[in-house]
Amino acid sequence: MNSTQLSFDDIGTPLNEVTWCVVDLETTGGSPLKGARITEFGAVKVRGGEVLGEFQSLVDPGIPIPGFISVLTGITEQMVQG
Repeated sequence: MNSTQLSFDDIGTPLNEVTWCVVDLETTGGSPLKGARITEFGAVKVRGGEVLGEFQSLVDPGIPIPGFISVLTGITEQMVQG
């Protein structure tokens, strides 16, 4: 496995021709080492500035979602139960 990070010039393909997957996670807050859990997973597939596909899923973290996290993310315990 090559541990050298490539620059944009090394890619060889113009960035507007590259397909990207942008990933976003929402959590119960803090570090996973301190017990934080995922509450939402989202991804968007993009190429040349055009959205090719989207995915979003709520996840029951199995622990209470702190009130300030619900205010911040809009995700409540009722939304993830099921």
